[in-house]
Formats: sequence, structure tokens, C-alpha cells
Amino acid sequence: MPGPVFLRGETVTLRPADAEDLDFIQRCMNDHRVWRPALDVSPTNSTQVMEFFETVISSPDGVHCLICVDSDPLGIISLTESRYGPDETARSRTVELAYWLAPEYHGQGYGSDGATQLITYAFEDKNYRRIEAAVGSFNEPSIGLLESLGFQHEGTRREAAWYRGEYHDMQLYGLLRAEWREQ
Repeated sequence: MPGPVFLRGETVTLRPADAEDLDFIQRCMNDHRVWRPALDVSPTNSTQVMEFFETVISSPDGVHCLICVDSDPLGIISLTESRYGPDETARSRTVELAYWLAPEYHGQGYGSDGATQLITYAFEDKNYRRIEAAVGSFNEPSIGLLESLGFQHEGTRREAAWYRGEYHDMQLYGLLRAEWREQ
């Protein structure tokens, strides 16, 4: 039985991941269409996915939800807090947005709907001031998603990512609460 709905969008719901979702998460984490753009190139066994679930998805340092249609998980979306330095969330009120969908759900608007719900929650319920995201220059669909949500390109980390045998730039994006309200 899937967990309770946390946020409801037009086509998707966001809910906390449970241990019963680990098979879905492991399947996606081992699908080259997910791990290559996410720049995580190691295979993931059941012990590692359990550790990921316990240390990342279940961490109190952020919000991690499954994007679902009905009770079927489609992917994961997260707001991750920073614990150190001038970016520490408690002082800067900034979080990082990250997401991935199982490949069969790419290009259908599910990521946009899920991100809209989590961004609204971040600004209206968690009182964050800024959301940022980093994406490889090769990941045009993700760049398009961020830009469609109003994120502004803020900078480039040159040749900061190794993807498919070549170095690529990492594009840095940001969205301020005031900009979100203007939309």
C-alpha cells in the first residue's frame, strides 16, 4: 500500500517514499537513461539502495518525495538543504531542487507538475527565499524544465561534469520567491 499523499498537482501526487518503493528506486537508479544524466555511474545493489533510502531519502535535511500518478511511482523530486558555510539553509533560506523520472515518463509533463507543487510548497510553506538547481549542459530536457518554471541561468561551472566520455559544463540556475510570485 503506497504512503499518504503529501502534495497534489494537476496530474501527479507527491508522497513520501517507503521501503516498499525500493524496487522501483533501484530499477531506475540502474537504468542508464536515469543514471547517466544524473552523473551517477555506479551500479546500485539492494544494500546500496537501502543505504540511499536511509541516508538520503529519509534524511531530515530536506524534502524527498515520489512523483506518482494514482499509486504508481514515476520518479523522485527533492529539496536538499545545505549544512555548511554561507549557503547554510538556516541562514540563506536556500535549497537545491533535484529530480528524476523513470524514462517511460519523460516528456509527459509529470516533472513540471511535480516541480510546480514542490516549489510552491518551498516558498509558501517552508518559507525558503531561493531555490537553485545544477544541470549538465547536455541535459536539454532538464534545462527546458527549469526555464519553463522561471529559473534564471546564473552561471556556468566550466567542464565540471564527465558525461559519456567528454567533459561538459554544469549550468547553475536559481529562482527567487519574488520571481515565483510574479508568474
